[in-house]
Amino acid sequence: MLIAGKKPLMKVYEDNYQALVRLVPDMEVSTAILSASDALPDLHMEVLERGKYTLTLAFLHVLDDQIVPDMYLKVKVYNDAQVAEVLTYQNKTGFARIYTYPNNNIRYPIEKRRVNLFFSEWLAYCTSRGYRFAFSAAV
Repeated sequence: MLIAGKKPLMKVYEDNYQALVRLVPDMEVSTAILSASDALPDLHMEVLERGKYTLTLAFLHVLDDQIVPDMYLKVKVYNDAQVAEVLTYQNKTGFARIYTYPNNNIRYPIEKRRVNLFFSEWLAYCTSRGYRFAFSAAV
């Protein structure tokens, strides 16, 4: 479904993949790794599952803040199609493409789009602050 004035959701996934490759240049990493940036909170990545063409990654951004909770994202990467989509955000799962409103889960009508657009912005933030994942940074 296209939303007037908005790019298609598949284009968001493609953009997310390109931004993710800048943050994680070596998608062959097979362990948990850490990216630290000058005096900024640690960013952890863990490979949860690896398939022939897919990869499931978990990101934990440790914010060290008593008010704002640490950010946790689980992302599915489709290397063959070069797309990446958010599976869970803060352990909330099962994002439908479009929700009727109101609904039992009190989800926004375009929640999947919103969480994936947030992922795009978060990836841009991380790369602009110097976060990078390298295999040599294994923890």
